[in-house]
Amino acid sequence: MGTIGKQNEDKFRNGILEMTNTLDDIHNRAVVAYTPLVDDICSRRATKEEVDNLLTWMFDFVENEPMLLLFKKVCHTYFNTYIETISFYILEYCKIYDRESLKGTPYEYLLEEEKINEE
Repeated sequence: MGTIGKQNEDKFRNGILEMTNTLDDIHNRAVVAYTPLVDDICSRRATKEEVDNLLTWMFDFVENEPMLLLFKKVCHTYFNTYIETISFYILEYCKIYDRESLKGTPYEYLLEEEKINEE
């Protein structure tokens, strides 16, 4: 590999590292921003709409472990109160981030539907 090829490879690698660091920073900022919202909503009786909106906003960040813990805290707090809403978000999480957990459940068909849609 020539000098130009090595320089391009280094630029590419540095660009990827910079994007990764930026994404980590965004995730960390999201956790900081959402923690007081989660603490608030879990300390009182929130409306279904409030819970639904918060989980919708948080969902984009649940691949980050600290955010996932906040997400689970809201789900746990409101599972018995708004079972349909919480069940929806749990299922969506499983479909995207924990597909293995759907195997052997009544929702296993969702794995097959996506295979058909991909073909």
